[in-house]
Amino acid sequence: MRKMSKLVALLLCMVLVVGVFAACAKAPDPAPGTTPAGDPTKEGETTFGLVPFEQKQTLRVGFFTGSPLSYPFLFADKLGYFEELNIELVYEPFTNGPAMMEANAEWDIAGAGLGGLANGMRGYGVKVIDITDYEENLALFARPDTPLAKDPSNPDNWKGTEWIYPAGTTAQATLVSALKKVGLSLSDIKSTNMDVANALTGFKGGTGDGLGVWNAIAFDAEDAGYVRIGDAGSLGFKAPCGTVTKAETLESKRELIETAVAVFHFTTEWLYESEENMEKAAAWYLEDCQNEGIRSNESIAERVMDWYRGPTMAEYIDIFTAKSPDDAGLYTKRDLIQAEKDILIGLDFFISQGNYTVEERTKFLDDGLIDPSVALGVKEMIEGLKK
Repeated sequence: MRKMSKLVALLLCMVLVVGVFAACAKAPDPAPGTTPAGDPTKEGETTFGLVPFEQKQTLRVGFFTGSPLSYPFLFADKLGYFEELNIELVYEPFTNGPAMMEANAEWDIAGAGLGGLANGMRGYGVKVIDITDYEENLALFARPDTPLAKDPSNPDNWKGTEWIYPAGTTAQATLVSALKKVGLSLSDIKSTNMDVANALTGFKGGTGDGLGVWNAIAFDAEDAGYVRIGDAGSLGFKAPCGTVTKAETLESKRELIETAVAVFHFTTEWLYESEENMEKAAAWYLEDCQNEGIRSNESIAERVMDWYRGPTMAEYIDIFTAKSPDDAGLYTKRDLIQAEKDILIGLDFFISQGNYTVEERTKFLDDGLIDPSVALGVKEMIEGLKK
Protein backbone atom coordinates (compact mmCIF):
# COMPACT_ATOMS: atom_id res chain seq x y z
CA MET A 1 0.00 0.00 0.00
CA ARG A 2 2.89 2.37 0.86
CA LYS A 3 4.59 1.53 -2.42
CA MET A 4 1.38 2.47 -4.27
CA SER A 5 1.15 5.75 -2.32
CA LYS A 6 4.74 6.62 -3.20
CA LEU A 7 4.04 5.88 -6.87
CA VAL A 8 0.92 8.06 -6.88
CA ALA A 9 2.83 10.87 -5.17
CA LEU A 10 5.63 10.61 -7.75
CA LEU A 11 3.13 10.73 -10.61
CA LEU A 12 1.39 13.78 -9.12
CA CYS A 13 4.71 15.54 -8.75
CA MET A 14 5.56 14.90 -12.40
CA VAL A 15 2.17 16.25 -13.49
CA LEU A 16 2.74 19.43 -11.46
CA VAL A 17 6.21 19.95 -12.99
CA VAL A 18 4.82 19.57 -16.53
CA GLY A 19 2.02 22.00 -15.66
CA VAL A 20 4.49 24.61 -14.44
CA PHE A 21 6.53 24.37 -17.66
CA ALA A 22 3.37 24.60 -19.77
CA ALA A 23 2.21 27.66 -17.87
CA CYS A 24 5.58 29.36 -18.34
CA ALA A 25 5.73 28.62 -22.06
CA LYS A 26 5.30 31.79 -24.15
CA ALA A 27 2.68 31.73 -26.91
CA PRO A 28 3.73 33.04 -30.35
CA ASP A 29 3.27 36.79 -30.73
CA PRO A 30 0.37 37.82 -33.01
CA ALA A 31 1.03 39.92 -36.08
CA PRO A 32 1.27 43.66 -35.26
CA GLY A 33 -2.15 45.26 -34.93
CA THR A 34 -4.01 41.96 -34.93
CA THR A 35 -5.69 39.54 -32.57
CA PRO A 36 -5.18 35.87 -33.52
CA ALA A 37 -8.28 34.48 -35.24
CA GLY A 38 -10.59 32.89 -32.70
CA ASP A 39 -8.54 34.23 -29.76
CA PRO A 40 -10.40 37.03 -27.95
CA THR A 41 -8.57 39.94 -26.33
CA LYS A 42 -8.46 40.41 -22.57
CA GLU A 43 -11.79 42.21 -22.77
CA GLY A 44 -13.31 39.29 -24.67
CA GLU A 45 -13.50 41.29 -27.89
CA THR A 46 -12.26 40.83 -31.43
CA THR A 47 -9.65 43.16 -32.89
CA PHE A 48 -12.11 45.99 -33.51
CA GLY A 49 -14.59 44.99 -30.83
CA LEU A 50 -17.06 43.67 -33.41
CA VAL A 51 -19.20 40.70 -32.43
CA PRO A 52 -18.44 37.46 -34.32
CA PHE A 53 -21.28 35.67 -36.09
CA GLU A 54 -22.42 32.51 -34.33
CA GLN A 55 -22.77 30.69 -37.65
CA LYS A 56 -20.09 30.94 -40.34
CA GLN A 57 -20.96 33.52 -42.99
CA THR A 58 -19.80 33.57 -46.62
CA LEU A 59 -19.54 36.83 -48.57
CA ARG A 60 -18.77 36.79 -52.30
CA VAL A 61 -16.70 39.84 -53.26
CA GLY A 62 -16.39 41.16 -56.81
CA PHE A 63 -12.72 42.09 -56.55
CA PHE A 64 -11.13 44.67 -58.89
CA THR A 65 -7.71 43.08 -59.34
CA GLY A 66 -4.82 45.54 -59.55
CA SER A 67 -6.85 48.48 -58.25
CA PRO A 68 -6.32 49.46 -54.59
CA LEU A 69 -10.04 50.24 -54.25
CA SER A 70 -10.64 46.54 -53.41
CA TYR A 71 -7.52 45.61 -51.49
CA PRO A 72 -8.39 46.50 -47.86
CA PHE A 73 -10.69 43.45 -48.03
CA LEU A 74 -7.69 41.28 -48.91
CA PHE A 75 -5.48 42.94 -46.29
CA ALA A 76 -8.13 42.37 -43.60
CA ASP A 77 -8.32 38.73 -44.69
CA LYS A 78 -4.54 38.36 -44.44
CA LEU A 79 -4.57 39.91 -40.97
CA GLY A 80 -7.20 37.44 -39.76
CA TYR A 81 -9.91 40.04 -39.12
CA PHE A 82 -12.61 38.22 -41.07
CA GLU A 83 -11.71 34.81 -39.67
CA GLU A 84 -12.11 36.01 -36.09
CA LEU A 85 -15.57 37.33 -37.03
CA ASN A 86 -16.47 33.92 -38.49
CA ILE A 87 -16.68 35.35 -42.03
CA GLU A 88 -15.24 33.74 -45.15
CA LEU A 89 -14.63 35.94 -48.20
CA VAL A 90 -14.84 34.36 -51.65
CA TYR A 91 -13.13 36.51 -54.26
CA GLU A 92 -14.45 36.89 -57.81
CA PRO A 93 -11.67 38.78 -59.66
CA PHE A 94 -12.32 41.29 -62.45
CA THR A 95 -10.23 43.93 -64.25
CA ASN A 96 -13.17 45.71 -65.90
CA GLY A 97 -16.05 47.49 -64.16
CA PRO A 98 -18.78 46.98 -66.81
CA ALA A 99 -17.90 43.26 -67.09
CA MET A 100 -18.14 43.03 -63.29
CA MET A 101 -21.61 44.58 -63.34
CA GLU A 102 -22.77 42.24 -66.10
CA ALA A 103 -21.66 39.29 -63.96
CA ASN A 104 -23.60 40.54 -60.91
CA ALA A 105 -25.02 37.06 -60.18
CA GLU A 106 -21.49 35.97 -59.21
CA TRP A 107 -21.03 38.35 -56.26
CA ASP A 108 -22.80 39.78 -53.21
CA ILE A 109 -20.82 43.03 -53.14
CA ALA A 110 -18.37 44.41 -55.69
CA GLY A 111 -15.90 47.26 -56.00
CA ALA A 112 -15.44 49.37 -59.14
CA GLY A 113 -14.35 52.74 -60.43
CA LEU A 114 -16.70 55.54 -61.40
CA GLY A 115 -17.43 54.11 -64.85
CA GLY A 116 -18.40 50.75 -63.36
CA LEU A 117 -20.57 52.39 -60.68
CA ALA A 118 -22.50 54.39 -63.27
CA ASN A 119 -22.85 51.37 -65.54
CA GLY A 120 -24.11 49.24 -62.65
CA MET A 121 -26.71 51.78 -61.55
CA ARG A 122 -28.06 52.25 -65.06
CA GLY A 123 -27.95 48.70 -66.34
CA TYR A 124 -28.58 46.65 -63.21
CA GLY A 125 -30.04 48.98 -60.57
CA VAL A 126 -27.24 48.27 -58.09
CA LYS A 127 -26.84 50.43 -55.01
CA VAL A 128 -23.60 52.26 -54.22
CA ILE A 129 -23.08 51.70 -50.48
CA ASP A 130 -19.47 52.80 -49.98
CA ILE A 131 -16.76 55.08 -51.35
CA THR A 132 -13.50 53.15 -51.21
CA ASP A 133 -10.96 55.35 -53.01
CA TYR A 134 -10.53 58.68 -54.77
CA GLU A 135 -8.32 57.76 -57.71
CA GLU A 136 -5.65 60.33 -58.50
CA ASN A 137 -3.37 58.05 -60.51
CA LEU A 138 -5.46 58.22 -63.69
CA ALA A 139 -2.53 59.28 -65.81
CA LEU A 140 -1.81 60.69 -69.27
CA PHE A 141 1.48 59.89 -71.01
CA ALA A 142 3.28 61.21 -74.08
CA ARG A 143 6.28 59.79 -75.87
CA PRO A 144 9.60 61.36 -74.81
CA ASP A 145 11.26 63.86 -77.15
CA THR A 146 7.92 64.95 -78.62
CA PRO A 147 6.56 68.51 -78.52
CA LEU A 148 3.67 67.34 -76.32
CA ALA A 149 6.01 65.83 -73.72
CA LYS A 150 8.16 68.96 -73.68
CA ASP A 151 5.30 71.46 -73.45
CA PRO A 152 1.82 70.08 -72.70
CA SER A 153 0.57 73.62 -71.97
CA ASN A 154 0.72 74.47 -75.70
CA PRO A 155 -2.59 73.56 -77.40
CA ASP A 156 -0.85 73.26 -80.79
CA ASN A 157 1.12 70.28 -79.44
CA TRP A 158 -2.15 68.44 -78.74
CA LYS A 159 -3.97 69.08 -82.01
CA GLY A 160 -4.17 66.06 -84.29
CA THR A 161 -2.48 63.67 -81.85
CA GLU A 162 -3.79 60.12 -81.47
CA TRP A 163 -4.73 58.97 -77.97
CA ILE A 164 -5.19 55.39 -76.80
CA TYR A 165 -7.41 54.84 -73.77
CA PRO A 166 -10.50 52.91 -72.62
CA ALA A 167 -13.44 54.98 -73.86
CA GLY A 168 -16.27 55.84 -71.48
CA THR A 169 -14.05 55.55 -68.41
CA THR A 170 -12.39 57.94 -66.00
CA ALA A 171 -9.30 57.77 -68.23
CA GLN A 172 -11.35 59.56 -70.89
CA ALA A 173 -12.62 62.03 -68.30
CA THR A 174 -9.03 62.79 -67.27
CA LEU A 175 -8.05 63.35 -70.91
CA VAL A 176 -10.99 65.72 -71.42
CA SER A 177 -9.92 67.65 -68.29
CA ALA A 178 -6.42 68.08 -69.75
CA LEU A 179 -7.80 69.18 -73.11
CA LYS A 180 -10.15 71.72 -71.49
CA LYS A 181 -7.20 73.17 -69.62
CA VAL A 182 -5.64 74.20 -72.95
CA GLY A 183 -8.92 75.20 -74.57
CA LEU A 184 -9.47 72.04 -76.61
CA SER A 185 -11.87 69.07 -76.72
CA LEU A 186 -11.89 65.47 -77.92
CA SER A 187 -12.77 66.71 -81.41
CA ASP A 188 -9.26 68.21 -81.64
CA ILE A 189 -7.56 64.82 -81.27
CA LYS A 190 -8.00 61.29 -82.57
CA SER A 191 -9.23 58.69 -80.06
CA THR A 192 -8.56 54.94 -80.22
CA ASN A 193 -10.50 52.77 -77.78
CA MET A 194 -8.54 49.96 -76.04
CA ASP A 195 -8.91 48.37 -72.62
CA VAL A 196 -6.33 49.55 -70.15
CA ALA A 197 -3.84 46.64 -70.42
CA ASN A 198 -3.96 46.45 -74.22
CA ALA A 199 -3.63 50.24 -74.46
CA LEU A 200 -0.15 50.13 -72.94
CA THR A 201 0.81 47.14 -75.10
CA GLY A 202 -0.35 48.96 -78.22
CA PHE A 203 1.44 52.14 -77.18
CA LYS A 204 4.67 50.22 -76.64
CA GLY A 205 4.17 48.76 -80.10
CA GLY A 206 4.17 52.22 -81.65
CA THR A 207 0.45 53.01 -81.85
CA GLY A 208 -0.61 56.52 -80.87
CA ASP A 209 0.99 59.69 -79.56
CA GLY A 210 -0.63 59.67 -76.12
CA LEU A 211 -1.85 57.13 -73.59
CA GLY A 212 -4.48 57.18 -70.82
CA VAL A 213 -4.16 54.44 -68.15
CA TRP A 214 -4.31 53.95 -64.38
CA ASN A 215 -2.86 52.27 -61.26
CA ALA A 216 -0.12 49.65 -61.78
CA ILE A 217 -0.30 50.04 -65.57
CA ALA A 218 0.35 53.78 -65.24
CA PHE A 219 3.52 53.11 -63.26
CA ASP A 220 4.53 50.46 -65.79
CA ALA A 221 4.21 53.13 -68.51
CA GLU A 222 6.24 55.53 -66.39
CA ASP A 223 8.99 52.96 -65.89
CA ALA A 224 9.05 52.32 -69.65
CA GLY A 225 10.18 55.92 -70.11
CA TYR A 226 6.95 57.61 -71.17
CA VAL A 227 6.37 61.11 -69.82
CA ARG A 228 3.49 61.76 -67.42
CA ILE A 229 1.95 65.04 -68.59
CA GLY A 230 -1.03 65.01 -66.21
CA ASP A 231 -3.24 62.92 -63.98
CA ALA A 232 -6.53 63.16 -62.13
CA GLY A 233 -4.76 64.51 -59.04
CA SER A 234 -2.92 67.33 -60.79
CA LEU A 235 -5.91 68.17 -63.02
CA GLY A 236 -8.36 68.34 -60.12
CA PHE A 237 -10.66 65.63 -61.50
CA LYS A 238 -12.41 63.81 -58.66
CA ALA A 239 -12.82 60.11 -59.44
CA PRO A 240 -14.54 58.20 -56.63
CA CYS A 241 -14.53 54.41 -56.55
CA GLY A 242 -17.06 52.46 -54.54
CA THR A 243 -18.71 49.26 -53.41
CA VAL A 244 -22.08 48.19 -54.80
CA THR A 245 -24.66 45.56 -53.98
CA LYS A 246 -28.10 44.55 -55.21
CA ALA A 247 -31.19 45.58 -53.26
CA GLU A 248 -32.24 41.99 -52.58
CA THR A 249 -28.75 41.06 -51.37
CA LEU A 250 -28.66 44.04 -49.03
CA GLU A 251 -32.01 43.01 -47.59
CA SER A 252 -30.95 39.41 -46.97
CA LYS A 253 -27.35 40.04 -45.85
CA ARG A 254 -27.43 43.52 -44.35
CA GLU A 255 -25.66 42.70 -41.06
CA LEU A 256 -22.93 40.77 -42.89
CA ILE A 257 -22.41 43.57 -45.44
CA GLU A 258 -22.33 46.27 -42.76
CA THR A 259 -19.76 44.27 -40.79
CA ALA A 260 -17.59 43.75 -43.89
CA VAL A 261 -17.73 47.45 -44.76
CA ALA A 262 -16.79 48.36 -41.17
CA VAL A 263 -13.79 46.01 -41.33
CA PHE A 264 -12.80 47.55 -44.68
CA HIS A 265 -12.52 51.06 -43.21
CA PHE A 266 -10.91 49.93 -39.96
CA THR A 267 -8.31 48.17 -42.14
CA THR A 268 -7.81 51.34 -44.19
CA GLU A 269 -6.96 53.08 -40.92
CA TRP A 270 -4.56 50.24 -40.07
CA LEU A 271 -2.89 50.85 -43.42
CA TYR A 272 -2.24 54.51 -42.62
CA GLU A 273 -0.89 53.83 -39.12
CA SER A 274 2.72 53.07 -40.03
CA GLU A 275 5.24 52.59 -42.82
CA GLU A 276 5.56 48.97 -41.70
CA ASN A 277 1.86 48.39 -42.32
CA MET A 278 2.07 50.05 -45.73
CA GLU A 279 5.04 47.89 -46.69
CA LYS A 280 3.18 44.76 -45.63
CA ALA A 281 0.15 45.83 -47.68
CA ALA A 282 2.31 46.55 -50.74
CA ALA A 283 3.80 43.05 -50.50
CA TRP A 284 0.34 41.48 -50.39
CA TYR A 285 -0.79 43.66 -53.30
CA LEU A 286 2.21 42.52 -55.37
CA GLU A 287 1.59 38.88 -54.50
CA ASP A 288 -2.03 39.12 -55.65
CA CYS A 289 -1.11 40.92 -58.89
CA GLN A 290 1.42 38.21 -59.70
CA ASN A 291 -1.12 35.48 -58.94
CA GLU A 292 -3.66 37.15 -61.25
CA GLY A 293 -1.20 37.88 -64.06
CA ILE A 294 -1.10 41.68 -63.55
CA ARG A 295 2.31 43.08 -64.50
CA SER A 296 3.87 44.59 -61.38
CA ASN A 297 7.00 44.64 -59.22
CA GLU A 298 7.97 45.76 -55.74
CA SER A 299 8.46 49.39 -56.76
CA ILE A 300 5.14 49.58 -58.62
CA ALA A 301 3.28 47.95 -55.71
CA GLU A 302 4.72 50.46 -53.25
CA ARG A 303 3.76 53.40 -55.47
CA VAL A 304 0.24 52.09 -56.05
CA MET A 305 -0.37 51.86 -52.32
CA ASP A 306 1.26 55.24 -51.70
CA TRP A 307 -1.31 56.81 -54.05
CA TYR A 308 -4.26 55.08 -52.36
CA ARG A 309 -6.81 57.58 -51.01
CA GLY A 310 -9.38 55.39 -49.26
CA PRO A 311 -11.53 57.10 -46.60
CA THR A 312 -11.04 56.41 -42.90
CA MET A 313 -14.04 55.31 -40.86
CA ALA A 314 -14.93 58.87 -39.84
CA GLU A 315 -14.51 60.12 -43.40
CA TYR A 316 -16.68 57.29 -44.76
CA ILE A 317 -19.54 58.11 -42.42
CA ASP A 318 -19.23 61.83 -43.19
CA ILE A 319 -19.29 61.17 -46.95
CA PHE A 320 -22.64 59.40 -46.56
CA THR A 321 -24.20 61.78 -44.03
CA ALA A 322 -23.04 65.35 -44.79
CA LYS A 323 -25.67 67.10 -46.94
CA SER A 324 -25.80 70.18 -49.16
CA PRO A 325 -27.57 71.31 -52.36
CA ASP A 326 -26.72 69.88 -55.79
CA ASP A 327 -23.74 71.88 -57.06
CA ALA A 328 -25.05 71.69 -60.64
CA GLY A 329 -28.49 72.92 -59.58
CA LEU A 330 -30.17 70.13 -61.53
CA TYR A 331 -31.78 68.36 -58.58
CA THR A 332 -33.87 70.45 -56.20
CA LYS A 333 -36.11 67.86 -54.50
CA ARG A 334 -33.73 67.51 -51.53
CA ASP A 335 -30.16 68.14 -50.46
CA LEU A 336 -27.60 65.57 -51.58
CA ILE A 337 -25.21 63.55 -49.45
CA GLN A 338 -21.55 64.08 -50.29
CA ALA A 339 -21.25 60.63 -51.89
CA GLU A 340 -23.97 61.59 -54.38
CA LYS A 341 -22.24 64.87 -55.19
CA ASP A 342 -18.86 63.20 -55.66
CA ILE A 343 -20.30 60.60 -58.06
CA LEU A 344 -22.29 63.24 -59.94
CA ILE A 345 -19.11 65.17 -60.75
CA GLY A 346 -17.99 62.26 -62.90
CA LEU A 347 -21.48 61.38 -64.09
CA ASP A 348 -21.99 64.94 -65.33
CA PHE A 349 -18.84 64.52 -67.42
CA PHE A 350 -20.29 61.34 -68.95
CA ILE A 351 -23.50 63.27 -69.64
CA SER A 352 -21.49 65.99 -71.41
CA GLN A 353 -19.99 63.31 -73.64
CA GLY A 354 -23.38 61.81 -74.50
CA ASN A 355 -22.85 58.59 -72.49
CA TYR A 356 -25.67 59.31 -70.00
CA THR A 357 -28.66 61.64 -69.81
CA VAL A 358 -29.92 64.16 -67.26
CA GLU A 359 -33.03 61.95 -66.92
CA GLU A 360 -30.85 59.00 -65.85
CA ARG A 361 -29.04 61.27 -63.40
CA THR A 362 -32.37 62.21 -61.84
CA LYS A 363 -33.52 58.58 -61.71
CA PHE A 364 -30.36 57.51 -59.86
CA LEU A 365 -31.17 60.10 -57.18
CA ASP A 366 -34.93 59.49 -57.10
CA ASP A 367 -34.38 55.74 -56.72
CA GLY A 368 -31.82 56.21 -53.94
CA LEU A 369 -29.16 54.21 -55.77
CA ILE A 370 -26.41 55.99 -53.85
CA ASP A 371 -27.59 54.55 -50.55
CA PRO A 372 -26.48 55.87 -47.12
CA SER A 373 -28.23 53.12 -45.14
CA VAL A 374 -25.13 50.92 -44.79
CA ALA A 375 -23.05 53.84 -43.55
CA LEU A 376 -25.76 54.67 -41.02
CA GLY A 377 -25.82 51.04 -39.91
CA VAL A 378 -22.03 51.03 -39.52
CA LYS A 379 -22.22 54.29 -37.56
CA GLU A 380 -24.78 52.76 -35.18
CA MET A 381 -22.67 49.62 -34.88
CA ILE A 382 -19.46 51.41 -33.86
CA GLU A 383 -21.29 53.83 -31.56
CA GLY A 384 -22.68 50.77 -29.78
CA LEU A 385 -19.12 49.52 -29.22
CA LYS A 386 -18.28 52.65 -27.23
CA LYS A 387 -21.07 52.15 -24.69
